Amino acid sequence: MKFNLPIKKITSAVLLGIAILFAKQLPLAQAQTAEEIESLTLVALPPRAGEDGTLRAEPGETIQTNIRVRNNSNRTLTLRSFAQDFIVKEDGTTPIPVQETVTNRWSLAQWMVVTPNQHTLASKEIAEMTIVIEVPEDAMPGGHYAMVLHEPVGDDFDFEATEQSGSAISQRIGTLFYLTVEGLINEEAYIREFSFKKFQEFGPVPYSFMIRNQSDTHIKPAMGMDIFNMFGQKIESIKVDGKNIFPLNTREFAGKWDRIWGFGLYTAKLTAAYGETGQVAVATTNFWIVPVRIILSIIFGTLLITAIVLAVKRHADFKYQTEQQKVEELQSKLQQYEDNNNESDEEPQA
Repeated sequence: MKFNLPIKKITSAVLLGIAILFAKQLPLAQAQTAEEIESLTLVALPPRAGEDGTLRAEPGETIQTNIRVRNNSNRTLTLRSFAQDFIVKEDGTTPIPVQETVTNRWSLAQWMVVTPNQHTLASKEIAEMTIVIEVPEDAMPGGHYAMVLHEPVGDDFDFEATEQSGSAISQRIGTLFYLTVEGLINEEAYIREFSFKKFQEFGPVPYSFMIRNQSDTHIKPAMGMDIFNMFGQKIESIKVDGKNIFPLNTREFAGKWDRIWGFGLYTAKLTAAYGETGQVAVATTNFWIVPVRIILSIIFGTLLITAIVLAVKRHADFKYQTEQQKVEELQSKLQQYEDNNNESDEEPQA
């Protein structure tokens, strides 16, 4: 069999096939590159230092502590470590490192020295470093905050490509430092917008509140909530998990009372204890639990049963009256018959 295809068409078909094959292989190569970038994962140990108030210093004192970083990737990495101040987003939880060391009331990075500040780690290897904190003589009492960040360096790491791949957060990791400088520290906090859902038929009943920290240092309130019924009796206590709140920041809390059934007006009392001097903030709010549909169903059912009972009673009364009338008629006829018989017996005989 002979093929009479032109040489140009054959050549074009071959080139097209090669182009299609190359196009199919290209995404695979890109995926492998992205996978390699995603595998660059670092772990900071510990993620926080001093949040429990254990990292403390006097003005003019020098203290030190140790932290570690782990290379969880599948290849050797060279890391640099450095201190950096941060700010907290409006949600009161997310720290954002600032580009340069700032001089403000809460700054800590400018007092910190990281030794050593560079490591070459094999896969799964852990490096330890010393953090030296030199507190100035004129340091203001209260909280001071920074983070020690770790990030890969070198020609084999493209941080810009990592950011574009969406994995940048796993390539720059750090430990948050909470340092308390001893001295006269103001501790003040307020509970705001404490509320339950005002009216609900059934539980769980959601609640929310915010705490504003006006202190000179961070706080982690120990919080509890008591629920009282309409008679003033405490029927339940709820433990609310505490969270760190940075100075001059507000943090929102939310949860729910898991009670399913209830009836009437309830009062919730929230207590938040904070600070080293045992400060307490208190707030109360009211809410209703009224199972309207159940109450309406009960009322409707009661009315329906009452209507049925009344209808049956009326029917029974009517039937009784009818039977009574028949009995009276029979008694009347019987009486007439007896009277007639008596009259017949009294007629004189011929």
